[in-house]
Amino acid sequence: MNNLFDFCKGLGTESNHQILIHSSFSAINRAFSISPEETIIQLKKLVSPDSGSIIFPAFTYCFKKSDGTNEIFDRLNSPSKVGFLSEEFRKSSGVVRTSSPTHSFSLWGKIIKIIPETNSPESPLGENSVCQYLVNHPSSHVLMLNTDFSSFTLGHHYEIICKVPWFNFSPWDYMNVEEYGVSTQGLQKLKEIPGCAKSFVSIEKHLLNKKLINKIFYNSFFAYYFDVKSIHEELIYFFRNNYSSLLCREGACKACDSRRIFIQKEGKHEKHLDHF
Repeated sequence: MNNLFDFCKGLGTESNHQILIHSSFSAINRAFSISPEETIIQLKKLVSPDSGSIIFPAFTYCFKKSDGTNEIFDRLNSPSKVGFLSEEFRKSSGVVRTSSPTHSFSLWGKIIKIIPETNSPESPLGENSVCQYLVNHPSSHVLMLNTDFSSFTLGHHYEIICKVPWFNFSPWDYMNVEEYGVSTQGLQKLKEIPGCAKSFVSIEKHLLNKKLINKIFYNSFFAYYFDVKSIHEELIYFFRNNYSSLLCREGACKACDSRRIFIQKEGKHEKHLDHF
């Protein structure tokens, strides 16, 4: 086995899966000596476009800023800011991008018949979002190619549905971020603004300890492939009971520190769980 397609098939991918992908192209290239174009071809071959889907985040974070430095989202032209391969996939044949000014997704396959390019919910990763579609779909999977759970986009959806104490609090005041997205279509009011995800690695360690996910190696390259449905109840439990482990250590992250201050001001009870 010396190609990406065979490696991913060995993880258990099937033609009808809805696959959300997080990736490190530099690591993929080191492991398989492959071009970006061929990488995308092989990833698309994992599913049938009639029954399966390939999905990449294509976030741009085009928030309105109080100091006027905001960027304006252009659905067709604004580059993705969440990885080289994410941007290459966005530009590839047959891909449709959604319209959220802050948290758009690039879609290919069956999903483009279900989620239109106009999809731009007030809750970018919550209600009516691509994340909600994935959490509710029985064949949704996440493929992580040499990335850890700090890139686990669905974690933000679980913050919302589990109503962690900061789920509708914006932690980005120090960056002059206001609760609006800015696009060529104008301003869009946002119900929730996702915050820091660095400590989502605590979820990763928890799921590994529970043997609900497996880290698969090919030489020094690694991957995760898991069924969202199979870990759904454990994620609900974790986000409801261990949410303090989702915050970076005090003093390490301005966004997470602002969440702590918000919790204290609101008098919300913070359950303490030592970081793994």
